[in-house]
Amino acid sequence: MNKKEQFIYYSSPERWLHSALELHGSLEELYALRNNLFYRKLNYYHDQRDITIPGHSKATYLLMSYILENLLKGIAILNDPNLVNKGKIEKQIKTHDLNHLSKLNGFELTEKSKIFQDTLSDLCVSNARYPIGLNEHNKMKDPSFTEHDFELFKTLFKMYKEYLVIEFSKNGWNSGLKNELLNTKPNDWNYVEKN
Repeated sequence: MNKKEQFIYYSSPERWLHSALELHGSLEELYALRNNLFYRKLNYYHDQRDITIPGHSKATYLLMSYILENLLKGIAILNDPNLVNKGKIEKQIKTHDLNHLSKLNGFELTEKSKIFQDTLSDLCVSNARYPIGLNEHNKMKDPSFTEHDFELFKTLFKMYKEYLVIEFSKNGWNSGLKNELLNTKPNDWNYVEKN
């Protein structure tokens, strides 16, 4: 395989699903530890009062964001292999904007889900991975994990994952190149979850 073919091989919808599932496993581990660590902030800049933040909040929100992003990009590539088959990720999906990716894939979301995905997208590029974003316009307030947000995440995760799994299995994937090793025929791929 040449470098372009190797890139396309690792860009298949299956690989995006694998990435999402691996990150999801880490998220589940963090969720299990959610009550073990807290930060107490004194004289917090935004509130001028003492607050307590679950200690894994940033990592939890960052993982939720990247999990949904991987699933949505996998779906987009499943529907349009031209997004990767030139040997690079096309501009259309080179984004962390979850609502853009959802709309691109034809998902109609509730207003709560859209607001939540906006929050995840903002945190992903601002202070969930670093203490600050790229400039003064990024969100600065530290995220504080909530069970409500986790429930919203689980609903979106299930919807996107099921779509990707069902459609990929049913339709397969044609990379757009003549190399048959890069393609998946309908019903040649199967995904089974163990409880």
